[in-house]
Amino acid sequence: MTNAYSDLTTIKSASYLNVDVTTHDIYLRKLLEDASRKIDKWTGRIFYCLDATRYFNGAGLKLYLPFDVLSITTLKTDEDGDGVYESTLSTTGTANYFLYPLDDFPKIRLEINPNGNYSSFANGIQKGVEIAGVFGYGDGISATPYIAAGTLGTAVLSTTTTGITMATGHSVAAGHTIRIDNEQMYTEVVATNVLTVKRGVNSVVPATHASAATVSVYEYPAPIREACLITAMRAWKRKDSAFADIIGSPETGQITMSKGLDPDVKEVVKMYKKGSYL
Repeated sequence: MTNAYSDLTTIKSASYLNVDVTTHDIYLRKLLEDASRKIDKWTGRIFYCLDATRYFNGAGLKLYLPFDVLSITTLKTDEDGDGVYESTLSTTGTANYFLYPLDDFPKIRLEINPNGNYSSFANGIQKGVEIAGVFGYGDGISATPYIAAGTLGTAVLSTTTTGITMATGHSVAAGHTIRIDNEQMYTEVVATNVLTVKRGVNSVVPATHASAATVSVYEYPAPIREACLITAMRAWKRKDSAFADIIGSPETGQITMSKGLDPDVKEVVKMYKKGSYL
């Protein structure tokens, strides 16, 4: 998936690389993307928001999820194992199930409401549960981990156009995953008020959008953003040594470079490693 946990403006700023030319913009953005995937792999989870339908084996009163979930659109069960998901468990009115933890995000398990209409999640049925919703860790605070960053300057009339015009005063940067209405897009280039984007990312179907529609930017936990920047900067510096494992000379001293995520980065993100908070 194309998502970055930090952005080009931040990594180029005086607080980080202090780069004021555009020559290496694409390379730096790709370093941020690569750093983000390294973080996903090491923590065993994703922090972007994936709109998807996933399937799980049936369970009794509790269904433990192997993936973080922020919200559920529909939950259906196949009660007789025929491959047809004929029952829809609702959370409106008298809820059929609850998401836990109740007051925190992301959600990691479901529990049947004893006062609801179902006694299990298709218990004993392989691939007995179908869940459509938003999967991922997000910012760890909200089911909707994004904030307003501006508005569209002109309407988006096509589902395939990759040029998006923003109204003046926006705060979108290259590397941001943005949301317009229900569509997610990945911002690859920002030229003043014109964004070059990848449409319909994270399994969302592209759509048209009216002028002045709100454009939001997805947010991630601060330690994840910082880890992404450190990892990308480390790769940027290593390019000068052709990514050698050992830099320096025997006469002046040598440094052995570690592989994968830097140990300091692992310390920053270890609280997010899958299973560490269960």
